[in-house]
Amino acid sequence: MKKLAYISLVFVAVFFAGCDTNDDTFYKTIYVEGGNNIVRIQTQSSYNVGDYLYVTADLSRYIPEPGQTETAFLDIYRTTGNAQTFVFSYVIERKINATDWEVVTVNDNQLDVDAGSAQTGIYVYAICQYNPADQYYRYDVGFPLLTAGQYRLSMGYNSSSTNSVELVSQNSSKNLIVNLNAAVDNLDSAGFYHFTVN
Repeated sequence: MKKLAYISLVFVAVFFAGCDTNDDTFYKTIYVEGGNNIVRIQTQSSYNVGDYLYVTADLSRYIPEPGQTETAFLDIYRTTGNAQTFVFSYVIERKINATDWEVVTVNDNQLDVDAGSAQTGIYVYAICQYNPADQYYRYDVGFPLLTAGQYRLSMGYNSSSTNSVELVSQNSSKNLIVNLNAAVDNLDSAGFYHFTVN
């Protein structure tokens, strides 16, 4: 009887030793540093009620590999097993008093979509769609500004970074997932783009 207990104990120990609790290994995610201006906030000198705040993204299939020569590129389309989309998120908030902000929400059909697509809720889920003709992932969506006030936009909803955005490939689990971190201009030191709607 003791022999059976020891054999069972060894089996359980071997089984749990083989378990991998590292999510990145399990999901096969690779992290890549991207360049500036992949994602851009299309700023204006002034905004009025009824205007749109546009966020755009242009992500080339071929990105320079950090630390390599200028001719070394990573093919993110091929690396991800031909991922058709990369996604990122951002939040738009309106100031409601001296210290508090509220998330601004709209319906999906109120967005002005020129490229890619988006889903709204407590944040905007931006979907960059691959275009095989020019080999870029593209996103160009306008968020309607429906009420006057002070606003801010943040790219850090799904990230701890204040000055960059994470674009993540959406592909089958058998392929590598690319998590691309790219700097964003026009953000202050806290990670916000502030603007006023008149």
